[in-house]
Amino acid sequence: MNTPVIFIDDEKSLRNALGQTLELEDYDVTLFASAKPALDQLTNQFQGVIISDINMPGMDGLTFLKQALALDPELSIIMLTGHGDISMAVEAMRLGAYDFLEKPFSTEHLLDVVKRAAEKRELVLENKELRRELEVQSGPGPRILGNDPAIRQLRRILSHQSKTHTPLFIHGPGGCGKALVARFVHDHGLQPQQPFVTIDCSAPGAEAQLGDLIASHTEQLCVSEDQTSPLFATLYLKHINHTPPQIQSALEGFIETLCKGNEAARVIVSADTDHHQQSQTGLLHTLYFKLGFIALDLPPLHKRRDDIALLFHNFLRTDCSRFGIEPPHIDTRLERWLAEQDWPGNVRELRQFAERYALMGSKAIGNHTQQGSEQAQAATLAIRVADFECKVLHDALNRHQGRLKEVQLELGLARKTLYDKLRKYHIDKKEFKA
Repeated sequence: MNTPVIFIDDEKSLRNALGQTLELEDYDVTLFASAKPALDQLTNQFQGVIISDINMPGMDGLTFLKQALALDPELSIIMLTGHGDISMAVEAMRLGAYDFLEKPFSTEHLLDVVKRAAEKRELVLENKELRRELEVQSGPGPRILGNDPAIRQLRRILSHQSKTHTPLFIHGPGGCGKALVARFVHDHGLQPQQPFVTIDCSAPGAEAQLGDLIASHTEQLCVSEDQTSPLFATLYLKHINHTPPQIQSALEGFIETLCKGNEAARVIVSADTDHHQQSQTGLLHTLYFKLGFIALDLPPLHKRRDDIALLFHNFLRTDCSRFGIEPPHIDTRLERWLAEQDWPGNVRELRQFAERYALMGSKAIGNHTQQGSEQAQAATLAIRVADFECKVLHDALNRHQGRLKEVQLELGLARKTLYDKLRKYHIDKKEFKA
């Protein structure tokens, strides 16, 4: 994204000329003839640089500066001043302006100051993001660990969403941490002390459980408008794509009531699917396109191998503390072995292995290898075919460095079929680019 620049000057010729100069340098420029309209559009999330003349009719530059810095004292604002207005420029710097330029100034000097101001603003916003993320992560309740880009992006999104009631749709293979994310959102949300209700839509009896919840909620609304004691602050619906057909319509209406009503409740749903594969009709379509659920994608563990050792150490410390024993020594060979495993059960499987390792030490490795071998022997034909198909796709993508057209020709696949298989096996072509 190009860096945005707000340029305010009542002199049209200067405004247009400098606007064009900045646009040629790939800045996204918005021009204003006066300060008030610019101030009305400004927020504390503005990502770029503001340039404002000091002497203007109506709201002058210093008044604009004060009100803009009241929104965010760390905005990068450059003031333009005419000859003889140095005292006003000094006052602007005292108030918090990033810099000032005395007219006339060279294009090179303007671009240099704008570049430095943009870099400062970028750093300010990055630090704000890190502080917000640290604040959320350091609070009570579960933490979301990992340095993989997908996990870091997830933490950034959740740090913004933690104090809202925005509905969320969490996608990812079984065992990757969807329930943990749902609990994290609740514990760092607006009402962490209020009930967190979980219903597995694929479990036996789910239809009755959902029906009872809907009926209880409806009854409460009819009896009293008091929302101080809600049935829940967060409703988490697991395996939403397996909701019994006979209750989908009622559940859809119930979720819509929660999302569009005045209640302080958040709805979180999850599915072991890719969000790009959702149905274009029915309940899931309603969640996305009518109710505005935000999609969160959790990667399988084999897609974030650099995080495996970090997660294992954390699980091991927790288990050893729970058992009241000293943590065993972890050497680089074990970490390398951990990183080489496929972990089809994802983080859940790693968590279970860490518990066994805390109690059994290196014997747990032999047991894990044996279990994996037994599982492979018991694998169905469909699983074996899928494993082979996945390997063939990886090999072809490696040979052609991620160029899908060449992979398509080699394997004799239709374009849509190839894309469907890449989604099915969570394969990203970018990982094979040279």
